[in-house]
Amino acid sequence: MVGLKVLIADDDPATAAYLKKVIEEVPGVEVVSIAGDGKETIRQVEIYRPDVVFLDIDMPGMNGVEAARELAEMRPGLYFVFATAYPDYTLEAFELYSFDYILKPFDEKRIRKTIRRLRDKVRKNQTQHKEVILIKSDKHKLVIHPEEILFIESRRHKILIKTERGEHLVPGRLGELERQLDPLLFFRCHKGYLVNLEKIREIIPSGQTYVIILHSGDRVLLSREREKDLLKRLGME
Repeated sequence: MVGLKVLIADDDPATAAYLKKVIEEVPGVEVVSIAGDGKETIRQVEIYRPDVVFLDIDMPGMNGVEAARELAEMRPGLYFVFATAYPDYTLEAFELYSFDYILKPFDEKRIRKTIRRLRDKVRKNQTQHKEVILIKSDKHKLVIHPEEILFIESRRHKILIKTERGEHLVPGRLGELERQLDPLLFFRCHKGYLVNLEKIREIIPSGQTYVIILHSGDRVLLSREREKDLLKRLGME
């Protein structure tokens, strides 16, 4: 059964624990992580790739609305539920395409209803997911099986897609293609690269950064900022 992955962002551990308990009472739903501030929320979204983020507004450093604005640019398909004591941000929150805005003190029935709606919406979207992606080039259309992709590289206003059977340089942006691919299979290892996790052979230092060596022998850049996240995804840390 396709499930719903939730990340909770709240600087109050008691509130976060309460939300986790209520949310996970809905079948088919898992809280994958809890973050205590806006910056940590952004980092954990990159690691755990949730479907929805429950956000408090008043958090230290970067508040919930600021975090949501940055996340909306990174992950356009991400859903936001603002769970807060502050009603003044309602309009700004919904401008970020939030799914719901729940005020404290929380109504457990309201939370569970929202979660069920999200679970069913995500389940429907995922079961309709295509096993191939369609890439438009200047002269023709490419049908590519994602599991055949080794890596994808950004090159100005084009992207290079390297597959097991060859490579294709097509118009487009890396972020747009990233949204079409399974986040469990592909990892943004560098601002200019996406890599297929199943194709990685080893990771080696290279000066101040790292290089990913694929089973094919291809080499892909890995930024220092993403190295720890990649090791977690690979179960190596």
